[in-house]
Amino acid sequence: MASEEETNIALVKRFYQYLDDNDRDGAYANVFAENCELHETEELPYGGVYRGRETVKEALAGVMAGFDEFQCEIRNYLAGGNEVVVHLHLDGVGRKSRKPFSVPVMELWRFQDGKAIELRPFLFDPGAITKALA
Repeated sequence: MASEEETNIALVKRFYQYLDDNDRDGAYANVFAENCELHETEELPYGGVYRGRETVKEALAGVMAGFDEFQCEIRNYLAGGNEVVVHLHLDGVGRKSRKPFSVPVMELWRFQDGKAIELRPFLFDPGAITKALA
């Protein structure tokens, strides 16, 4: 039987697999609980707190719509109890600006009853993403 940490890491991996597969139907939202929250830094044009699975799904779809050639390289996971920290690197090109970006990110995921209830990305350089979206 998988530990809580292994189960939670598998859910995070599933989320990123959906993104890699260009999940146009939003199946990635199935990873999230109904009462989930997404906390995006206020330094980004889409910054703010999004509450509820459908709102988070819409917010993430809106974020992804701003980029082309989006790539996410997962570098490592760290899990303990109901939390998973993911170290990743994001690359892409702003869809309108055609400006590239490349940024490291740490994400904190919190889980409850087999679903993500919170996602908090921490960007080392949110300005790089903002410039790509300009």
